[in-house]
Amino acid sequence: MSSFQRVALIGKGLLGTAVLEQLSKNGFDVTVLSRDPSSLSGLPSRVSTSAVDYSSIDSLASALQNQDAVVATIGASGILGQKVIIDACIKAGVKRYIPSDWGSITTDPTARHLPTNYPFVQIQDYLKEKTQKDELEYTILSTGGFFDLLLDVPFLLDLSTSSVEYFDEGQHPFSVTTLDGVGKAVVGTLKAPAQTKNRNIFVHQALITQAKMVSIVKKYSSSGRQWQETYVNGEIEFNECLDLATKNPGDFRFVMALLKAMALSGKFNSAYSTVDNDLVGLSMLGDEELENLVVSKLREKKQ
Repeated sequence: MSSFQRVALIGKGLLGTAVLEQLSKNGFDVTVLSRDPSSLSGLPSRVSTSAVDYSSIDSLASALQNQDAVVATIGASGILGQKVIIDACIKAGVKRYIPSDWGSITTDPTARHLPTNYPFVQIQDYLKEKTQKDELEYTILSTGGFFDLLLDVPFLLDLSTSSVEYFDEGQHPFSVTTLDGVGKAVVGTLKAPAQTKNRNIFVHQALITQAKMVSIVKKYSSSGRQWQETYVNGEIEFNECLDLATKNPGDFRFVMALLKAMALSGKFNSAYSTVDNDLVGLSMLGDEELENLVVSKLREKKQ
């Protein structure tokens, strides 16, 4: 099976931009789909654009004609909308679909019941249904947390208040990958179609703990900075967050709290014991590289 060449990208946020850069650098013929292509700026010269109606199978199928693969990097609110995209892929004869499902725990069988995973599980099951009928191939890329973004939200720590809430002393490891690394993993997946067909591929560039991340931040943040540190039991905190998220569906505060507890409590497969880095050509990051990324982020945020 030869590697894919013509790739459609759906979603142009931070992740989509990183994926696009790697696809373009590696010689793929890329088409970016958008409701309003005129809003897209700074695209590489060889990248095409196509206007689509994401609610219309016909509109999407027309734009996806002659595409070998589709990569989705759409946000959480659009996850269930991928069913329309998948149907359009089948109608257009697309060979491979990589869904917007990059999280560390979305494919963990023991976490299928969690409300935050519901839309992802629906798409996973829908894709498997289609592959059983030989209508479409898929690859799910589990990449762990996006390392570049860990300091942008009060997840591991809160830079705005200089506070940390440690889960079980912050000792549970979890997988992380940079946005650039995710892009490289996508490229490697598309270059190895036979080996990545109808599989969940796991990759990461590092295993890190909450405590380690906090120690790096403390090392390089402003001298004399005082930190407020509290400690919670991971199991208890997870159960409380799950209860609140279940009773308050759609409330972003409780969704984020549950996601944090899922990742940091050690209950789920957020630290990959086996990875497919060699298969997709993704290298690990050393401690110095991780620290340099943190330093760059702290400078960006003037911390």
